[in-house]
Amino acid sequence: MKKISTILIMILAMAESLCAAEAKKPKLMVFPSDDWCVAHGYTLPGTRTPDYEKALLNPDMDAAVAVMGDIMAEMGYEMFSLKQELKNIHNSDAYSMAVTSKNDGMVRESDRDVLTRNVACDFIVELSIEPKPFGARKMVEFKAQTIDAASNKILSGDTGTSSASSQPVAILIKEAVGGFIDNFCHKIDLAFTKMERDGREGSVEFKIADDCPLHFENEVSINGESGELAEYIEYVLGECAVDGAYNLKQKSRETLSFDQVRFPLFATVRAGGFGSKSGKVKAQTMESFIKNVTDKLSPLGISATIVPKGQGAAYVVLGATAY
Repeated sequence: MKKISTILIMILAMAESLCAAEAKKPKLMVFPSDDWCVAHGYTLPGTRTPDYEKALLNPDMDAAVAVMGDIMAEMGYEMFSLKQELKNIHNSDAYSMAVTSKNDGMVRESDRDVLTRNVACDFIVELSIEPKPFGARKMVEFKAQTIDAASNKILSGDTGTSSASSQPVAILIKEAVGGFIDNFCHKIDLAFTKMERDGREGSVEFKIADDCPLHFENEVSINGESGELAEYIEYVLGECAVDGAYNLKQKSRETLSFDQVRFPLFATVRAGGFGSKSGKVKAQTMESFIKNVTDKLSPLGISATIVPKGQGAAYVVLGATAY
């Protein structure tokens, strides 16, 4: 009996270990593809900017987004409803977020930028759908692609075609998706695992405001070391980035921009914040990551206003410290 009990304990321990080792699933949101919106006229007046609310009035696309979301949820992913989140942002101050900088005027976020930042989703799944008549029946051509919500880079894509049938479009969509969904999800999981290891890719641009006491070519001294302000910011950014990975895109007296910045997917709550004593971990955006850099500018008498643009981009306007 004692031997049986020991075996049962070992089995339970192994089961717990397997559950703990189970890969964390990314957060996803399903969108009509931008190209599909433009091709079908679902855009904001006078622009080529997608109007997702109008696109979801198309019954076939509405069905496609709903069906894909249900399928992905069944596969274990945390899903966010595009329709519900659109309602949320249009009823909040987040939709009107903007900042005035010296050279760029207003910096605004698109609907998709606001959505991906507010829900902190990891990937966007973009859909295109084309129901086609086939005699008295119809068939559905379906395309899905995965996009990194931070960098907006396309990571993978798959296509499927249903059989010709008189069934509702939603049923044909499930058939078309069923032909590639396992491979589609496998590629998402691989991308997320790589992102956990190598960091998320983003970009950041620094600007000098009128009241800033320095520009990027001014020499500064920190802890006995000296160099240009731009060099100091680049040094701190490299120290904070995963494996020091970043690319200096532009440098002038009043503009400093970086892309291909690798920042950690998750971060512990900042010291003193709620949950910091317990080591709480939360998803990170470029906005929260770049705070680690701007915090190191305060000894220079510089303030920093950080304006996010989606998950993976931020604008930092440097000005004078208010006393």
